[in-house]
Amino acid sequence: MKPSLLKSALVAVVGLALCAPLALNAQTTAAAPAPAAAPSTKAAKPTAYKGVVKSIDASSLVVTTSKGDLTLAIAATTKVKNDDKTAEISVITVGEKVTGSYTKDDTGALTAYSVHGHTGTGKAKKAKKAAAAAATPAAPATPATP
Repeated sequence: MKPSLLKSALVAVVGLALCAPLALNAQTTAAAPAPAAAPSTKAAKPTAYKGVVKSIDASSLVVTTSKGDLTLAIAATTKVKNDDKTAEISVITVGEKVTGSYTKDDTGALTAYSVHGHTGTGKAKKAKKAAAAAATPAAPATPATP
């Protein structure tokens, strides 16, 4: 009877010795407060959009996209192009097709990073120039001299 009591006591001591570090670790981990999330210092990555201008003024732009309307703030840093040429936001008009990108800040506000207007006149000019070049007759080949 004595050996089985000794074995039981030894198993209990070994079990406590193995479980004690786990219990202490659980207590210290649970007691430590979670660190607060630090505000992001990285610049937000721009998100692309494509749609038609619903409304526009000097401070904001509303674009109708396939996913719904986007209301974008216009900042001094917003890059604006119209038909591939640098432009002012005032040249973008209601009904014009636009593409570009925007950023979202910590409060959820959207700011236009870029606005690219597409009136189609740039493509029309390129097509007209290409058609004119194709219509010009080629110079006759000069015969080879023997």
